[in-house]
Formats: sequence, structure tokens, C-alpha cells
Amino acid sequence: MSVDSVVAIAYDVFKSYVVDPVKRRFRYVISSKNFADDLRVEVRNLENEAQRVRILAEVARNNLRNFYGDFPEWQQSTDKALEEAGDLLGDMGEASKTCCYGTLPDAKCRYQFSGKAEGKIKVIKQLAQKCREFKELNDISFSDPAPGNVTATNPARREGKDVVQSITATASASPVSTSNELSKDGVFESRTAIIRDIMGALADNSNGVVGVYGMGGVGKSTLLDDVVSRIREEKRFDLVAKADVSQNPDIKRIQSVIAHALGLDMKDYEYESMRADRLRERLGNEEKKVLIILDNLWKGLDLKSVGIPCGHDNKAMGCKLLLTSRDQKVLRREMGCDKDFFLDKLDKKEAKILFERMVGDKVHKDEFRPMVNEALRTCEGLPLLIVTMAKHFKDAPSSDWRDDLNQIELSTNEGISGVINKMLQLSYDHLECNDAKRLLQLCAAYGVSEPSSENLVRYGYGWGIFQKDSSMKDARVRLSKLIHTLQASSLLLENGGTYGFKIHDLVRNFVALFIFKDHPLLVLKDKGTLATQMQKERLESCTTICFPYIAMEELPKELDCPELRIFLLFNNNKFIEVPNSYFNSMRKLAVLNLTRVHLTSSPTPFQSLENLCTLSLQSCSLEDVAILGELKGLQILSFVNSKIERLPKEIGQLEKLRLLDLNNCSHLQIIEPGVLGRLIKLEELYMENSFNQWNSMEQTQPTNAGLIELNHLKNLCTLHLFIPDPSVVPEDLDVKKLTKYKIQIGNATRWSKDRGSRILYLELDPISDVLRKGWLQSILSKTDDLFLANLNGSEQSIYALSQEGFPELKHLLVKYSLSIEHIFQWHSISAFEMLESLLLEKLIILKKICYKHNSSSKSFGALKVIQVRSCDNMEVLFPLSLLRGLPQLEEIKVAGCKLMHRIVEVDDCGKVELRNLRVLKLFNLPNIKNFSTAGTTPSTSTLDDQVGTLIAFFNGQQVTFYRKNIICITFSYLC
Repeated sequence: MSVDSVVAIAYDVFKSYVVDPVKRRFRYVISSKNFADDLRVEVRNLENEAQRVRILAEVARNNLRNFYGDFPEWQQSTDKALEEAGDLLGDMGEASKTCCYGTLPDAKCRYQFSGKAEGKIKVIKQLAQKCREFKELNDISFSDPAPGNVTATNPARREGKDVVQSITATASASPVSTSNELSKDGVFESRTAIIRDIMGALADNSNGVVGVYGMGGVGKSTLLDDVVSRIREEKRFDLVAKADVSQNPDIKRIQSVIAHALGLDMKDYEYESMRADRLRERLGNEEKKVLIILDNLWKGLDLKSVGIPCGHDNKAMGCKLLLTSRDQKVLRREMGCDKDFFLDKLDKKEAKILFERMVGDKVHKDEFRPMVNEALRTCEGLPLLIVTMAKHFKDAPSSDWRDDLNQIELSTNEGISGVINKMLQLSYDHLECNDAKRLLQLCAAYGVSEPSSENLVRYGYGWGIFQKDSSMKDARVRLSKLIHTLQASSLLLENGGTYGFKIHDLVRNFVALFIFKDHPLLVLKDKGTLATQMQKERLESCTTICFPYIAMEELPKELDCPELRIFLLFNNNKFIEVPNSYFNSMRKLAVLNLTRVHLTSSPTPFQSLENLCTLSLQSCSLEDVAILGELKGLQILSFVNSKIERLPKEIGQLEKLRLLDLNNCSHLQIIEPGVLGRLIKLEELYMENSFNQWNSMEQTQPTNAGLIELNHLKNLCTLHLFIPDPSVVPEDLDVKKLTKYKIQIGNATRWSKDRGSRILYLELDPISDVLRKGWLQSILSKTDDLFLANLNGSEQSIYALSQEGFPELKHLLVKYSLSIEHIFQWHSISAFEMLESLLLEKLIILKKICYKHNSSSKSFGALKVIQVRSCDNMEVLFPLSLLRGLPQLEEIKVAGCKLMHRIVEVDDCGKVELRNLRVLKLFNLPNIKNFSTAGTTPSTSTLDDQVGTLIAFFNGQQVTFYRKNIICITFSYLC
């Protein structure tokens, strides 16, 4: 061995055992600040990633999903590492100590700190890397296995650890009216008294089920709306769900209403029994106070089938129920009511006030006064009848009053039901618009209290309610006008539910009995009455048949209905087979809805339906739909929620098609090339949670549809679709023509609910340039609901992303950005004028809402809600000059912003006025001092003295709440 080799080996040994350790120890001493900075960066990175995953975990818990074993371990390790890192950084002061009377750094302290920091950085990096593997819900959790699998166990619910102090103050409370007059909110004293009794019964822990009963038209549903308003004001319950049961309960819809109130996703649960099990488990585990309101019970409802926890006697457990029915026996015997209340008709004074308030001053004229008393006597205090009669008489001359009252008088010998039907007949006959009459008939034919307005458009189009050449847009406008016409006559009722209107049972029965007298309307409500209702002579003249959610295992035998125009089958049970010849005698059929039927390959039952205009196949199992291409007159075609794998080329033959709905067709993998482009009259295309295998322009032999086909659809105005890869979008995609759209690009998760009609969800790849594309810029400026995630480009302002600004934007959510420093700049004096809600999350370098604010700017003038979460560089939410321009602001929520030390920065001597603010919630803001810079710094207080913290928080500050309503101020872990 040479001398050089020996020297080299000796040097390596010396370097490894002497030089490197000494160098490392020396570095520990002189670089402690660098280690601290590096540790802060890694802690921030891990916190950002962990916050994203915590949201996923919350969604998983809400939806009763089970966590994979490594996820809870990661959570515990992450929480521990962050806590230890925080303690270590808190001990940084030790590393800054000096010795020798302050002339030298304390080498021992710095050495110990740096060594610990280096080890902690390594651990945190590993945890962050693991966290990045948790990209979506399925990475951390899984749904329950099939019912036959009994190996899975459910995780225990985690109890929250946060200490939260809620303080509720009422600026001014109006005393309950004791006079016999109509109050401002339309509630009479007789109703106010019963509302008070209901609230008391619900507050009593011994009452699990509370009921209200009374005759039809007395106002039970309206009373429930008032009760719900009172509950929300007084915050008696955390969650409230209200569902209309009606004579033929749609169990699946009732389940959906309750699940929506709980934030429970039912999208992947198709069968009623599965949905019931899921709902039952959620309600059984729910720690919050839940009230479920079931309106309009005609008979006992099996709570077990819905998914409401109950005993063997159908008595609800674990949540409270509020029920209404016409029959007290239904409430007591079949639903186990602990307390029930009778809702009587209005007394004479209340009835007169209601009538006079609606009709106006003419009731005091001599020529009308005697007839007013006669009308009120006829109405017998029944609100539905009073309102109907008042609307009917409001603009009528006295001669019409006399004639109509004479006709009503002839019906009084039939009792109140005769009077009701006669009054409804007069209102119906008084309708000058034949289309309104036909719409009312369609609502009655639907068979439920709250018909879907979307389905009414589609069925009405097929039935000819709208003009032959009307566009879908015009049809929707026309429908809205017709609904208002019917509401003005009290033939439809206003309703605060999903569709904004409902049809009363009394009106529906009147239409079925009197309007369809010559051409029967068969709404088959019970399997036991099928034989009597479906007699041959009735079927031969019948124009409409509806099966509204009755439990059927098979269709009735083939029907001979030569005059039938509408056939509606709503089924929530197992799939029904439809014989191929079933519709052979129904050649005039124009509207056909089938729910949960199984259709095999051709031939199909539709061969003879040459006049069919609207075909809706909901939640069906479809093997082959090629035969539908023969239905050349089809204008509306829907496959919503159906199992369909291919849209064949034959569908392209439907050249009259105006609407194609493929929403929630998650099995759809192939749309043959050219199919969409041939539907030249198509106006509306819906493809949410559906096909997403778009061909790119580069493919010379495409096997699937391409987005370029949409350019051939010159009439297209509504488009809903999902584009996972923005690179497949052609540069010249024509979207300017769209008036309504919901376009999801990338892996953007949806908001909890859609709040606009022109919606964009964009979650972008860091290298994506899609925001600069002309086709996207052409719709950004007219978007009213925008979700942005992963903005990592060069733009520092949200406003700068759109070349034309955001003049119509109402709702904005921005998440996970490494480039955004502010929302808009000072020179944009008219930015975001229409914006109502602004949600900012995980914008790690965001500093300000506005870079420089011009006091004369109208920006954010419509803003009602602002929520900011985990924006660690923000120190102040608003400058006072900006806040003064937010007269509509109702809600402020700020959480997890580490540098936030003020909500409002006062730049003059003015006071802070929050005229409409009703909610202020501040969470996990370790550096916040007080509400605004105009006040004194609060004294130190502990979490056990939250009230003291609140007082100190506003101490010495000119902050005024004007809202004569509940102001909810919630603090958690402030300073």
C-alpha cells in the first residue's frame, strides 16, 4: 500500500470521527437562528397540510366513514410533533442567552437547541410527506362494507376539546302582541299563543314527540314555518329538518331532506334501506340537538323505514319530532305523541282583519260592506278559504261579488267542503289563461304537495303548455309567470321549501274530482285501490296516470288507454320490469316518466310512442338505448341517476332534442364521437358527476366525444360538465353563448351548495395556464359563483385574473394559493361591487383584502359574509375606510390566522359602525389584542374567564352594533 493511500484513509477516518462532528457542533452553536427559521417554515408547511386533511377528516366523520389504521396514528404523531415544535420555538429565548456578562453567546444553550431543532425538522418533514399522500377522502377513510360483511367496526366519535364561550345579546326585543291584530310578521294572537305552547312542549325533556292537528286549510303548515322561524331566533335546536310527508310519502325524498340538514351525503346510497341505516346511524351518533319536522301526515309513518331511530312502538328516540296531521288519532296512536295541540279556525275578529288586510280599502265602502260580512260568514274562519276569497274579490266589481256569493250560497248545504270546492271552482274559472289551468292540472297530476319546478318545465313542454317553438329559456320564464298567476288566485301556495310553491291537498282533490271529470286523472295512491280505480271505462277516457311512490313489485297488467297523454311512475323500491308491449295502446302518449325500471336490450316498450316529446328515465338500469334514436319527435331526454355505460350514435338522430340530462350517470364511459355535435337544436346539456373521458384534439381516431363538438350547438345556452384535464379543451371552444353554466375543471371539490347560475370550479395544476385561455376569459367576467384553488402563478391579485374584472360575481371562495397577496388593488375603484360572500382559506402570503383602498370606492358594497381561515400573514382584516363601505355586512368569521392582531384598523378618529352585523366568530387567533386599534389593550385573562376576555376585547373602543336582532359573538382560544 502506498503512502498516499494510507494518508487518504487516515484523512477519511479523521474527517469522519473528528472534523465532521466538530464542524456539526460548531454549526449548532453559530447557526441556531437558522435552525429556528427552518423549523418555523417546516411547522408552517405541516400545519397548512394538516389543516387541509382535518377538513377531509371532518367530512369523513360527518358521513360516517371509517378511517384507515395509519391515519389516526399520523394525526396523533402530527399533533404531538407540532406541540413539541411549538414548545421548542417557545424556548428559543434560552438559545439567545449570553454569558461572560453579555459579551459572548451561551454555546451550550445554542448547541442543545439546534440539535433538538434539527431532529424535529426531520420528523416534521416526514409527517408532511405522509400528509401529502392524503389527497382525497378515499385516501384516509372508507365507507362501510356491504351489509353481509360483519368484520368492520365503527370508530368512536371524538369529542371536541375547544372551550367556546357564546354570548348572545338582543339589542331590542319587541314584546309579544296581546292585541287581536295582525302582527308585522302576519301571526295572530291565537297563533302566537299556540306557537308559545309548542315551544314550551319542545323545551320539556319529557316530550319527545309534539304534534299539531286541525282540519285541512286551517294553516298547520304556515304555523310550522312560524315555529321554525322562532326556533332559529331562539336557537333552541342545533339542526332543524322539515319535510312534507303528504298522502303518498316519498321516503327517499324525506330521507334526503333530513340528510341535507345534517350535512350527510347520500349520493352513493341508492336503496331506501341503505339510506335508512346510514341516517339512523348518524342520528344515533349525533351530539347536537336535532328537531325533525314532519308535515301533513295522513297516516302513521314508519320511522324505521325513514331512518329515524325509534322503538318497537314507532316512538322516536334520540331526536325530537314535531308533527302535523288532520287526525289526532294519527298523532297519538300511530306516532306516539307526548303532547298535541289543536289548531282551530280564526275567530271572527282575526278573520275580518285578514280579509280586510288582503282586499284593501274597498271593504269599507258602503256597496261592499254587507258582502264582506257575508263572505266572512261563508268562510267560517278557515284561513285557506279567506285568503282564496280575498284574492278572488280584490280587484272585482261589486256585481261580481254578488254573483259569486250567490253561487257559493248554493253550496253551503254540502258543508264546508262544498263551500271550499265552489270557491276553488270560481277561482279556477276566473283564470283567463288556459296555460295556467293546464299547469294546475299538471301539478295535481304529479301526486305530491311540492312538485319539482324543473320537472314541471319538462313535462309541461311535452304536454304542450308552452308554445310549440318556445325555447327552454322562454318555457322557464313562462312557468314562473304561470306559477305566480296561480299563487295570486291561491290555487298554488307560496312555500319556503326547495321549489318555492306547493299545491294544497284540497286543491289537488278539487282538480281531480271536478276538472278531470270527463277525462279522469288517475293518481293511484294505494295498491289496494288499483282494481276499483282502473276500471275499463275509466281507462279508455283517461288522459293522465300517476303512480306516486306506492310500493309496487310489478306494473299493473297492460293498460288500454288510447287517450293517455301523461304517464308518471315514481318508484323507490326494487327495479320493475316493463314488458315490451306495455305502451302499445298509448300511442298518443306525450310525457313518460319511469323511475327505477330495468330495460333490457331492444326491442323496448317505446317502439310505438311516435308522439312522445318528453322521456325521463330516472334511476333506471339501461342495457342499450340505441332504440331511442327512433323517437324522432323527442325534445326532452333525461337519464338522471341511471346506470348507462354508452351513449350510442343512434342518439344523434334526435335532431329535435332541446334538453339532454346525463347528471349522475357515473357509469357513462363512452359517448360515441359525433353524437353531441349532431344534436343541433340542443339548448341545455347537463353532465354533472357523469361522463368525463373527453377526447383531446390531437387524437386522429377518436374513440370518444370531444369538447369541440359543442361548437356545433349554436342554440346551447345551459351547460353543466366536468373537465378533469384542461389540456383537452380546444382553444376555440365557444362558450360566450352560454347564459347558465356549471363547469368544473381539475379536481375542484364543490361548495356545499350552488348559489348562482353561472358557476366555475377551478382547481389548477401549478403549471396550468388555463386562466389565460380566451375561452375561459370569455366567461370569467360573467361568472356569479367562483371557486379557485392552487393559484401559483405570477398574479398577486384575484381581481387581475380576469381581463374584464368580475362585475357580476356574487360568491368567491379562494383556497391554497402561494401567490395571492391581496384581493384587489386601490386603482380598481369598482371591483367586486356585486360580491355577497368572500371566503379565503390557506392563502399563506395574503396580507390584505385591498392593497390600497380609495375611500370613494364602491368595492364590496354588497358584501354580507366574510370568512378567513389559516391566512397566516394577515395582521388586520379591514381598514376602517373599507369597512365603512360595507353597509350590508352581516357575518364575520376569522380562524387560525396567526398574525392577526386586529379585526379593524382605525386610520382616523371615527367610530366603527356595524349596522347589520349579526354574527362575529373568532377562533384560534393567538396574537389578537382587541377589535380595533382605537381601543386599549386588554388585560390578560384565561380561558376560564371568557366573559372577561369579551369585555376586554371591546374595552374603550367605539364599536356600535345597530342590528335589532341577535348578535352572536363567539370566541375560542383568543390570545
